[in-house]
This record gives sequence, structure tokens and C-alpha cells, in this order.
Amino acid sequence: MMRMKGGGMGGQDPVGSISITSDTNIPMRWLLANDKLAKLSSVAADSCEPEIHLHIKESRFQRRIKRWKRDARGELDARDWSRARFASLNFNIPDHLDTVARIDVDQVSYADFVVRFERDGVPAVLTGVVRDWDAQREWTPQRLLERFHGEKFKIGEDDDGDPVYVQFSYFMHYCLSGGAARDDSPLYIFDPNFGDRKRSNTAPTPLSPTDTFPPSKPTCEMLLDYKIPRYFRDDLFQYTGSRRPPHRWVVIGPERSGTGIHVDPLGTSAWNTLVFGHKRWALFPPTVPKHLVTMRGMPDHEAATWFVMVYPRLHDSSTIDASGKTLAERLGIIDIIQRPGETVFVPGGWHHLVINLDFTVGVTQNFCSVPNWENVWLKTRNSRPRMGKTVA
Repeated sequence: MMRMKGGGMGGQDPVGSISITSDTNIPMRWLLANDKLAKLSSVAADSCEPEIHLHIKESRFQRRIKRWKRDARGELDARDWSRARFASLNFNIPDHLDTVARIDVDQVSYADFVVRFERDGVPAVLTGVVRDWDAQREWTPQRLLERFHGEKFKIGEDDDGDPVYVQFSYFMHYCLSGGAARDDSPLYIFDPNFGDRKRSNTAPTPLSPTDTFPPSKPTCEMLLDYKIPRYFRDDLFQYTGSRRPPHRWVVIGPERSGTGIHVDPLGTSAWNTLVFGHKRWALFPPTVPKHLVTMRGMPDHEAATWFVMVYPRLHDSSTIDASGKTLAERLGIIDIIQRPGETVFVPGGWHHLVINLDFTVGVTQNFCSVPNWENVWLKTRNSRPRMGKTVA
């Protein structure tokens, strides 16, 4: 199912340009200098947005990115990040493979959604969720860099379980010109605490004379840019107070970054809204044994590696049985190409993984609703008994 690169998602107009200048005085233009990146898209991209300039000291950036990579993925040698040459592959799939049901939240009632999808645990893609979100204009790369250039976001944990944070301006430089285009599975912002940081968490970014950035804003302001989709506002975990585990994340990353195959914790369901860019998903029903959707001997658990090593095996013609179906079809795989403005509903217990097809910005949240309360409570009672009592 892999093809060599032939351009980006296609059909999108540029949304302006970001110019980050290194101390070598070489201008690096994101959206205009690279044809594929020029096809980045958001729900409400504005081609008239002004250029943004930020000065990055290249030597300092190289030291920091080396440290972040070592801390976040200590199992990889610095030279291993592009060893597999996944950058030469196109991870997109034909539209006809995406057969998931799509519904407009303004045309399907909550009761109908529960009956058709949530009660029986059926994935779906929701449209119309972001119609009244400020994130449509505030979560473009330009605006994010303007607002949060000096803030730090979590990209992972080190071997001791301590969080690894990157300064956003450096992360954007990494995405634009600092190696993300070569890395097999680039660094990825997956931050559960963005809504809790009520003050700027770093000193103001040193600006060059041409920079016009105001002081960066605390990341909690991102909470004002979106609303929980109406189907998912009755979240029983909101009554657990301080015992509630991490449940919401802002997710920002370049092409080929993503999350490996997993099942969301405690039987919770999830919604994932994409504001900018495109994502590819693969989902498997809860009845599928884990060993059938993984592979022994994989070098890592990254989504890009899975789509290269496991996905073709599941679709191989040698797996076709008497019914004429491949192993993937018998397992009930669901392929999704998520577009700007779409929200993926992932029912509890479903195996899933996600890879970014270009630069993406989104938000996701796990929840416990009345239809999935019994499953969540049973899992919570066993693994987190004190929190289980508050849910009960």
C-alpha cells in the first residue's frame, strides 16, 4: 500500500508564510519554498495572513534538539532517526478505503448518535463540530507561533518517567527546517497539561530587530479556542475531581509523526478534532487480540513503523481465505483519512493508531459517558479503586 512521494494532500491554497531565520542568515520559508508544504490546510485558512519572522540561533537549536531527542526516545541513536528513510514514502491511501460513517452534528440528535454509534461502540467521523470554534483562525501555524512562541509543550517522557518539554519556537523550527522532514517518525507535541498552565512558563524569547512578536501567552488560553462537542459533554469523569487521570491533549506535529497502536485507558472513549492538516487512522474492534495487530521484532512502536511493517502484512494476498477476505478485512479494520474540521469518535476498547500526513494541529479528550459507564467503572474499579469509588 506504500507509494513513493508525489506531493502533498493536494488542492489547498497556501495560508500565508512563516519565515524563521537562523544565525547563518539563510531565510527558511515554510509554506512558499516547498511545494508539498504549500498545501498545508486549515478549516479557515487565510491567505492574507502576514509573514512571521523569528530569529533562531542555529547552534543553540542543534544542541537542544539533540538533547530532546535523546531524552524523549533514549532507545534511538542520533543517527537512527532517519535510518529507515520513511521520508521517501507516501503514507496516504485512496479515498475509497475510507468507508467510515460521517455525520453532521447539527443534523443528527444526541439520542440518534447514541443509538447508531455510542451504545454499540461504532466509530464515526463528525463534521460541523468546529463551526463556532475560534481555533479555526487561532490554531494556524502563524497564530500559534505568534501567541505561544516562548511557551513549552510536552513531547514525551524520559527513561525515568519525567516529562520532556520543548520551547514552541524551537519546535516549529524543527518542523520547518530542523530535521523533521528527514526523520522517520518526528517529534510530536502531545501535551496533557496545556490547560493547566495559567502563566507563561518561560522567559520572553529573544527577538531580532525585525521581530514583531508580543510576549507569548500562557497555554491555558487554548481552552478558550474550542468547545467540547455536544455529544460528549456529559462526562462522568468530571465528578472525580483531583483523582481524574490526564484526559485532554493538544496535539501538534509534522508529517509522519503520530501515536502507535494502543487502546485508550480505563475503557474510556475519545473524541479527536483536527483543525489543521490531515491524519490517517487505522482502527480494530475490541474483540481483536492484540497479537494480531502487532508484530514481534518491530524496532519501535511508532505509527510510521507500523504502517510500513504491519499494515501490508494484514492486507497481503496470502492472507485471503475461502471467503475471499484478507486478514485485515476479517479483523474488521477501519481506515480513516481525517480532514480539517473533522472529529473522530473512538469507542472504548478499540485498538487504534494515527499518523500525520502533513503538519497537523488538533485536540483530543477521553471521556466516560452513560452508555460506556459500566465498562469504564469495571476497569477503573480494578486498576484505580479509589477513583472507582468516586465514579460509582
